[in-house]
Amino acid sequence: MAGCIITIDAMGKQTAIESQIFNAKTDYVFALKGNHPKLYGQVKN
Repeated sequence: MAGCIITIDAMGKQTAIESQIFNAKTDYVFALKGNHPKLYGQVKN
């Protein structure tokens, strides 16, 4: 998967899936929703 850009919805935030994507050394885009207020606030600011 090296050289790929992975886009994924909230399903990808499961630890096992997230770890596989991160360890594959890919670029990635995760969806972020407002139901995670602390992280959402950090990104927004």
